Amino acid sequence: MKKLKLRWLLVGNLISSTGTSFIWPLTTVYMHDYLGKSLALAGTVLFIESLIMIGGSYIGGYLYDQGSGRKWMLLAIAISITALLLLVFFNKWPAYPILLIINGFAGAIANTIINALAASIKNHEASYVFNMMYFMANIGVVLGTLIVGLVVKLDIRYIFVVTFLLYVIFFIIALTKYVFENVQTKKNETHIKKEILQKTTKSSIFIISGILLTYLMIQMGYAQWQSNLSVYMQSLGIGLNKYSYLWTINGIIVVVGQPIISFLDRRYGINNVKKVYVGYALFVVAFASLIFAKDYEHFMISMIIVTFGEVIAFPVIPAIVANLSSDSERGKYQGFVSIAASMGHAVGPLLGGVIVELFSYELLFEMIVLLVLTATIISLIITRFNLKK
Repeated sequence: MKKLKLRWLLVGNLISSTGTSFIWPLTTVYMHDYLGKSLALAGTVLFIESLIMIGGSYIGGYLYDQGSGRKWMLLAIAISITALLLLVFFNKWPAYPILLIINGFAGAIANTIINALAASIKNHEASYVFNMMYFMANIGVVLGTLIVGLVVKLDIRYIFVVTFLLYVIFFIIALTKYVFENVQTKKNETHIKKEILQKTTKSSIFIISGILLTYLMIQMGYAQWQSNLSVYMQSLGIGLNKYSYLWTINGIIVVVGQPIISFLDRRYGINNVKKVYVGYALFVVAFASLIFAKDYEHFMISMIIVTFGEVIAFPVIPAIVANLSSDSERGKYQGFVSIAASMGHAVGPLLGGVIVELFSYELLFEMIVLLVLTATIISLIITRFNLKK
């Protein structure tokens, strides 16, 4: 039987990530500067999109576990292609946010199914697979954000044209190269065997829940970097160009650091659970440093620490979940990983904006530190207790 090859998953991830990174950096700017809408309305659209993506992630995981992952993955990518094609011609209000949300929903379904598919690869360690997936996704982000600056100077509508073409290539790769070996399609397994052998154990569920709880809190904090921190830095007299340089630093560290982490993993076999908590600890330090950051150098140091936490922890989380979840529930739990990230991005900017309006940025950072630290301690206790069991 034809086997799924990791290299095609990585190429697909690179292309889809490059396409996605053409859209998301410009969403707020496009709605505000080109469509004349308020920042609050742009934020509301992004909040709704994140909520819709949570639903898409759950549906994608469910469909994969039901054995129809291939059909729905291709349909979801086709829906994204259609939405992107329509954006070329209909990019005013309200067509733009509607098509953006449809694209986000379809993308969440496809991404969850593809993550579950990546977890099914047996000839590589899960940590290696997800490290490489994460690495290629970030190369895509770097390429996309670099190219978008050149394309937007010609005509902003060309952004939608290029993204559409990239997604057509992505669809062709998914159609011809993504092979599904879903456990649900194995007809010779009895119902009793499925019920007894293919359920995720309670101990594993507790560990996954603790790790994803902390991941959710971290994403709420990480979302501040993409939203409220740009406003905060400008209020301190630090320009937007310097803020954008921080993301350049982020991209460079991820692209350079990820292969090093993968090499160390293969060479020394570092325990994934230990690694994820090292990453979580770095996030606590990074968020705590923001409480005292008043100049550009401090923000740069904080971003460097955040990025190292991201490089160490983020690729490991889906790998741990893949190792702990049963084959028959692989899609569901990979969906929960995506849901935690989407929920953090939905709630984080909104909650941060409310706290800043009512109190201060310092209190916002203090609350993030408290939430992440508390969740990390709870997760660590749960993990140690259940691993001992």
